[in-house]
Amino acid sequence: MRGLAVVIVIIGLVALAVGIVYYVVPAHSLPSFLGTITHSDAHRTKRGLYAVVGGAIITLIGIVMVVAGGGRRRVRW
Repeated sequence: MRGLAVVIVIIGLVALAVGIVYYVVPAHSLPSFLGTITHSDAHRTKRGLYAVVGGAIITLIGIVMVVAGGGRRRVRW
């Protein structure tokens, strides 16, 4: 369960990073996998907002899963 939580946190952090890229980089300079718009100096603010909010929610869910996982389980024989 803890491994899954760590993967969820990593996915959330990647989404946050993508959202920041959408805000900082003009649309014509975005990497091709993010959807480039030729001849445009605008920023993709809606997509950036969605990525930042989604990334924050996913990261918080992952952190809660890590914290809720707590300590080690005791094995009773």
